[in-house]
Amino acid sequence: MENRYWSLDILWKVLLSLILLFFALFEARGILIPFVFSVFIALILNPVVSFLNRKGLNRVLAILLTLLSVAALFGTLLVLTGSQAKNLFIDFPLLVERLKLYIETKGALLQSELTISNNDQLEMLKQTTNGILSTGSSIFSDALSVTSDLFTFISLVPIYIFFMLLYKDNLKRFLVVIGERNKNSKLLDVSRSINYMVRNYIAGLLLVISILATLNTIGFLALGIQYAVFLGVVSAALSVIPYVGNLIGGTLPFVVALITKDSFWYAIGVVAVVGFIQFLEGNFITPKVIGSKVNINPLAAIIALIIGGTLWGIIGMILAIPLIGMVKIIMSNTTSLQPYSILLQDQEAENG
Repeated sequence: MENRYWSLDILWKVLLSLILLFFALFEARGILIPFVFSVFIALILNPVVSFLNRKGLNRVLAILLTLLSVAALFGTLLVLTGSQAKNLFIDFPLLVERLKLYIETKGALLQSELTISNNDQLEMLKQTTNGILSTGSSIFSDALSVTSDLFTFISLVPIYIFFMLLYKDNLKRFLVVIGERNKNSKLLDVSRSINYMVRNYIAGLLLVISILATLNTIGFLALGIQYAVFLGVVSAALSVIPYVGNLIGGTLPFVVALITKDSFWYAIGVVAVVGFIQFLEGNFITPKVIGSKVNINPLAAIIALIIGGTLWGIIGMILAIPLIGMVKIIMSNTTSLQPYSILLQDQEAENG
């Protein structure tokens, strides 16, 4: 009886702690998201900074040069896609009108085959369009609101990254001292494992996105789809959201092809291109580039995505997988938590 009460006491304390943790993560998202995002980027850039430092460049200059190179890379990407993105948003009302015209043109066939009147079809179109607009608006506003202020986010991230890279040796010494004081020799090894996992996962993910963006763009250009470069990059970027990103990323070019082309076969061609590229990505590109760096089973990944999306929006979904990977590493190296790490790991990856 006493053991049962003890178990219930532990259970409600754990649940209360989780509720308080989630509440704190949600309320402090404006501060935490730029910081956590910066940690991941700093882990990726650290080898570049260390390389420049070994070549004789002052560490401060090495960090500045690395950050400027990254900014130039993103600036080039914006130049390549910015004009097409602008044209797409300007043309959006016209595209909606074309979609209405397409429905009206095909209305007779639908009405005869499915007994759906033109008015009902237009009403369905209106609801679908409003849904697309509200979803897109929600994603965009969510991505901005969780950072509290876009300008603040853009300003804070480079500053965080700069100082994280500058004082990384202080963090290492801190972990050594804490480990010695608590007689925990694993602490530095755990930090190295997390560093290795995050760096390889994100670097691999960026490489996968680059490959997908190139393949998507080539495929869309071959079909003569409008806004091919922008759509190719966006479709690839959305793949960072596991499970649902590819579906969302493939829908936009399909709709654009359906509206802007005079034949339905172009839309079918987009489906074929996207499907083939996703087949390559799922079976060859991602397994070879990323492999099982995180080693998280699909159920744990989905739960992490839901929690990340609920607390931090779309950015939380992007960060969810490496974060749950960090949790798994910590659990695996903590004796009392090792059984719980088994619930997170991917058994197939372990066996493979």
